Amino acid sequence: MSFKILCCDGGGIRGIITALLIQDLDQRFGIVKNANGFAGTSTGGLISLGLVSGVDIGAIVDLYKNHGATIFQPNGWLLDAQAKQQDRPPAQSNEELLGSGPGIFSCQYVNTGLATVARKLVGNGAMSSASRFVAVNSARLWDPGQSSWEPCTISNGPRNAYRDIAMVDAALATSAAPTYFPPYQVGDFGYFADGGTFANNPSMTALVEAIYQGYATGTSDIVMLSLGTGVNPVGVPIGSVSDPLNWGVTHWLWPFSNGTVPATALLNLTMDATAELAATQAGQMLGGNYMRGNVPLAQPFGLDDYKNVGELVTATQNYIETSEWAAVRSWVQQNWV
Repeated sequence: MSFKILCCDGGGIRGIITALLIQDLDQRFGIVKNANGFAGTSTGGLISLGLVSGVDIGAIVDLYKNHGATIFQPNGWLLDAQAKQQDRPPAQSNEELLGSGPGIFSCQYVNTGLATVARKLVGNGAMSSASRFVAVNSARLWDPGQSSWEPCTISNGPRNAYRDIAMVDAALATSAAPTYFPPYQVGDFGYFADGGTFANNPSMTALVEAIYQGYATGTSDIVMLSLGTGVNPVGVPIGSVSDPLNWGVTHWLWPFSNGTVPATALLNLTMDATAELAATQAGQMLGGNYMRGNVPLAQPFGLDDYKNVGELVTATQNYIETSEWAAVRSWVQQNWV
């Protein structure tokens, strides 16, 4: 009997895309009730923890549509902080200054609103209380046993070191996006950062964790549906690299877009490349038992771009009408129901 895992990518407010795709498949095929487990990173971790806690996917869609301002509560920089930037005039208001991340001199947002939303989704239970397999990714910033940071897959598996932490702690640990939200402390385990730093697409970590924790005996047992948060049209065209020797911090980590070079190019490259790598590897490992769905976007959307969530909804609705999504539906009908 197959072990069916629903995997949800990271991507901030673009989680609305994942939620809408799940909603479409759930209305047609009941994929949530028929899933044996859920896995997610960052915003996908919030979705996964919500679903395993019994939250209706419609309520999760509503959260993204209507509560972006609750999630992204500004940290409150001084207005004159931006005066240090040479390429733009000083902001005239907090909204102008804090309109979009990432944070430069401090994290862009406090996590109080995010914590409120997370508690509504998952309650106060421990990871171990989940009735089905659930796994989320987060980066532990200090592991005293290794004297280093450590990538972590937090799950309710019987041998997982983090299975007894609160679900809300797991939710805030997986979604602590660097420069956007502060690192999140989980008891004596210390501080954690967003799992998108190493596994924005949780497909491979979920596959390994499900087998290691005994939910599946091998890859042949696993059926996996992986849903993304949109394909942002970003990259570094060859003409943008006039002199490779100039590519230091001011190119790789510059917080604003510069011509065709995206803002925080290194962070975006890390998140996008690891997501694509995981999709490729999981497809190679699982073959026909793996399906990936993702929405092509006409323009880049930031992790915190909640004011344009309507455009993300429209892009997803258009994608749902394509032959590519029809193929995903057909695969789900054959492999999931």
